[in-house]
Amino acid sequence: MPQIYGECGYEIHRENGTTLLVNRRSWGLGHAMGGLTILAMVTAALGVLGLAGASDIDLVIPVATLFGLAAAFASVAGLILPVYKRRRTQPATEVLGIGVIDPAAGVLRGREHDVLAQLETIRVAVRIDWWTRGWMRLVVLTWPGGRRTVFRSWSRARARAVADSLRDILGR
Repeated sequence: MPQIYGECGYEIHRENGTTLLVNRRSWGLGHAMGGLTILAMVTAALGVLGLAGASDIDLVIPVATLFGLAAAFASVAGLILPVYKRRRTQPATEVLGIGVIDPAAGVLRGREHDVLAQLETIRVAVRIDWWTRGWMRLVVLTWPGGRRTVFRSWSRARARAVADSLRDILGR
């Protein structure tokens, strides 16, 4: 199944005349792992500086506490890693909550064939992701009574390209 776009755990695939909108729900896990890994490295580095006597860290926080924090941060990141890997390697057709744009039937539906909206009522918009303080852009499908984020990108141009591609698929 050819993938058209993919970023931050969101993917768009083409399959037999339909378009699959996949959200692997890995974006938050990836960022949590990254943040915890950075915290582990920083606290370990501060511990090393304290042991080497290169700073007065030991006067404020015992070096053993810094190494313990580093180990705790790394352990939590290590617990998240298998879940992240499983979500990233799962076949797209097995991911829960897939949206399917079916132009032949004229509907946006779930994988279980539950109709979410008629294609003519769907609007495509690029929105600012306020959770990232405006650094990311979301591509959102909206219809009367519902909405779904179908793509997330750090690049404004890429988000616009995805939105334009979805508009073409929807026949706009």
